[in-house]
Amino acid sequence: MIKAENISKLYYIPKTNLNNKTEFWALKNVTFQINQGEKVALSGKNGAGKSTLLKIISKITAPTTGIITGKGRIISMLEIGTGFHRDLTGMQNIYLNGAMHGMSKQEIKRQLESIIFFAEAQRQINIPVKYYSSGEYMRLAFSVAANLPSEILIIDEVLAVGDSDFQKKCTKKLQEINLHDGRTILSVNHNFNSVKMTYDKEIRLDKGILV
Repeated sequence: MIKAENISKLYYIPKTNLNNKTEFWALKNVTFQINQGEKVALSGKNGAGKSTLLKIISKITAPTTGIITGKGRIISMLEIGTGFHRDLTGMQNIYLNGAMHGMSKQEIKRQLESIIFFAEAQRQINIPVKYYSSGEYMRLAFSVAANLPSEILIIDEVLAVGDSDFQKKCTKKLQEINLHDGRTILSVNHNFNSVKMTYDKEIRLDKGILV
């Protein structure tokens, strides 16, 4: 589903003297392959390059060198509520997110009940999300990502926040859509003792290098 060949990403960091910049390689010659239906953990310390790699796979940013190839619709949840408009209601944001991923209104409508039910958002679904609590916002964001149809689901921050019950609920949902729908899952492994998820393989980064 995803093949990365010699992926590198270079950033230029300004120094105090504005005429000078220093190079920072967030990724260096990273190569791997993720097959259809696999559950893959992305791990590494802070600053290892995980978020940069996810943004490249999600086509949010381009690599400096190397190439990413693959097939299938990708839905990414890299930060809580990415793609949400604060002034729109929960319902409107569901349709907005679906449209951003190239889905028709009918495709989104078929998943609407499942999204609202999983997020436990029946009471606030027609309220602008700027009035949601952080927990309500997070539940809806994850539910949209997990329930809208895709072949590849990329999850970063969601399992790092929230209470343990919600983390377990999210983990169970990921396992279900992988087993029953055959969706490929790429998830950052935050190593929580309260959340257990088995993976088929691990991509471990250290200072931008695949180890």
